[in-house]
Amino acid sequence: MNLGQENERQEFKAGMGQIEKGLKSLTAMLNRHFCGTVYLGVDDNGEVVGLEVGRMTLPGIRSKAAELIDPRIILDMEELKDEHGKSYIRISAQGSNIPYSFNGRYYLRTAASDEQIGSELLRKMLVSGNTDLIVQMPSEIMELSFSGLLKYLAGKDLHVADSRQFFQNFGLLSTEGRYNYMAYLLSDRNTSIVKVMQYAGTDKTVISERISFSNQSLLITVQEVLDYFHLISLPKKVDMESGIREEKALFDFQAFREAWINACVHNSWVEKIPPSIHVYDNRIEIVSYGGLPYGLSMEGFFEGTSKPVNNRLFNVFITCGLAEQSGHGIPQIIKAYGKDVFSFRDGMVTVTIPFAYEPDRVRFRKQKEKSKTHLTSKQSAVLEYLSDNPSSSLQEVAADCSISLGGVKKIALRLQELDLLEREGSKKNGTWVIR
Repeated sequence: MNLGQENERQEFKAGMGQIEKGLKSLTAMLNRHFCGTVYLGVDDNGEVVGLEVGRMTLPGIRSKAAELIDPRIILDMEELKDEHGKSYIRISAQGSNIPYSFNGRYYLRTAASDEQIGSELLRKMLVSGNTDLIVQMPSEIMELSFSGLLKYLAGKDLHVADSRQFFQNFGLLSTEGRYNYMAYLLSDRNTSIVKVMQYAGTDKTVISERISFSNQSLLITVQEVLDYFHLISLPKKVDMESGIREEKALFDFQAFREAWINACVHNSWVEKIPPSIHVYDNRIEIVSYGGLPYGLSMEGFFEGTSKPVNNRLFNVFITCGLAEQSGHGIPQIIKAYGKDVFSFRDGMVTVTIPFAYEPDRVRFRKQKEKSKTHLTSKQSAVLEYLSDNPSSSLQEVAADCSISLGGVKKIALRLQELDLLEREGSKKNGTWVIR
């Protein structure tokens, strides 16, 4: 009798002396496919060679598995016989609590061999497994409050009491009954800083603005970022090229929303690096950390297969109406912009959303830069002096630049008309701001 060939879900071992190698293969298969089968009494070619099965054989295998495999698995074992009456044993297991270790080491099934897992892949498996690490990790602070979270939920018509039952239902308590890291992220004391970086240009050379969201529930941060970018997307450009008056949004806000929600839900929060957003002259980049979840193929990702990295956090987002179970987010982004907006490198997932036209802020900045190139030498001297000495009086400017006071006043007025200079505060105690 022949059972076929060894593969990523099936392994053959000739005798009981190879039981440990067989169990190692079983953990490697679980780590790859969440299931696997090992046959004892079958040679490498799939031929049943038989073995003696006694009263303690199966309990002995179960005991050996309990000793060497962690976390524990439930074995489905059966003694079988071929057409000649030779006995062999089928050992099967299923489980998604990856990674499974064998004798303290981790293996992954590749073709018909068991390869030891490197640290980087092991990290991804830990983050992507059903262990939901942010639920198991303790909070950095145990004195937490949730007024912001409760207020946010109330705004969604979800009125809950600040009680232990609420904490348990939302998964905010560890198995020991203490606040976990997800509770910390959703609490008022969450200090994770989500940054929106705005650059002057198409690279990171010059930062024009930095906005930080922190010291509040992650849900509030997520919503505030959505509100901020919704306003940015609202300005419309009238397009008359087709002969029909057509208004264009700067970018597809729904695609941005899906990308941002995905970045927050699937971010590797256990590494304590929050997602970030980078705004350039021609695009927005939304960056999350941790890469693709372990076990999710690129094809599955683009099809919208839902495999949350943080299961309980995902459930909270669903409860609050920020996410859906349908998995339509990625296909919606692809429909708007195509697959090329996604990039995967260095453990990061980046979604790049292009602008439909040049934003007003970019156009105004370029106009200012152009205006500066046409300034007279005296105008440039005054602007440079006020840039270095914003609290100076015009009298001081006149003395330093060797220009009459009347001339400096005319230059300052002209620079303000060009939107290159602005006065903040009173004439006596105010300051000059270079725009």
